[in-house]
Amino acid sequence: MNTGHALLITLLSLGMSHSAWSSTDGGHANGNANSREVASALGGLKNKTYALEQAPKIRVASFNIAAGKVGDMSAIARAIRAMNVDVVALQEVDKLTGRSGKVDQAAELAKLTGMQVVFGRAIDFDGGEYGLAFLSKYPLHDSAVYPLPSGQREQRIAFSVQVDVPEFPAPITLINTHLDTREDPAMRLDQVRELNDRTIEMRGIKLLFGDMNDVPGSVTWTELSRYWNDIMPGAQDGRSWPAENAEIKVDYIFSGNAQRWHLDSLTVPNASGDWNGVHWPALSDHLPLVAELRLTEQ
Repeated sequence: MNTGHALLITLLSLGMSHSAWSSTDGGHANGNANSREVASALGGLKNKTYALEQAPKIRVASFNIAAGKVGDMSAIARAIRAMNVDVVALQEVDKLTGRSGKVDQAAELAKLTGMQVVFGRAIDFDGGEYGLAFLSKYPLHDSAVYPLPSGQREQRIAFSVQVDVPEFPAPITLINTHLDTREDPAMRLDQVRELNDRTIEMRGIKLLFGDMNDVPGSVTWTELSRYWNDIMPGAQDGRSWPAENAEIKVDYIFSGNAQRWHLDSLTVPNASGDWNGVHWPALSDHLPLVAELRLTEQ
């Protein structure tokens, strides 16, 4: 018996057909065209730890501004200045829509705060656009929009950008999103899985921000937690919606699982709505999350 016949008999004895063994192109069920590429795991940062006193520090926030339907851009800009953050991820941002008086809200906030800005379009709306934005004290570059599964409902996106922050060993990749609102989580699960698919192969330091429209311990939160770490301690009161007498936590900051961070502070002004001289319920139906983080493992 030759070697080839012996191998075939062995495979058949294990319940494997010859066609299953030899099917290697993407057109067959057992092809590997959808396998993760080796290249996507290469070229990342080498692992390094930092003593706490030498760890690079960043101050970040996530804030759904409700498209300026509660507070105007001047008031929201004053509030963002009061945060004193390096970067803030904004959800529900209008660009030249009729309802917002044809104001480019992201550009206006950049002008009023003196910060740099990028805007990510999710949909065309009311004669303009509607989506997500980042404001930053530091240079922003390489932005990208990733559509998320949305069916016949409002199109949702993940919006990424890189920021160069002093003392950090590499640019930080920031991802911002705003997930579906339906009580049935099926759409959000599809959206999170697409987001995870898009971001797991992004090498380097990563932070995820967003209005996830779901609560801690939910299937949405659990699916995110496969690859991301909710920076909020479990015992902390994170309720962020509605802004007046907040009932549920739906707004989040997550860190990528390759890194470890020390949380110096995390504020959600839900006790009275007042913080740093701002009455936050006068600005939006959401409260902000404001965090100071130190990178202890890159």
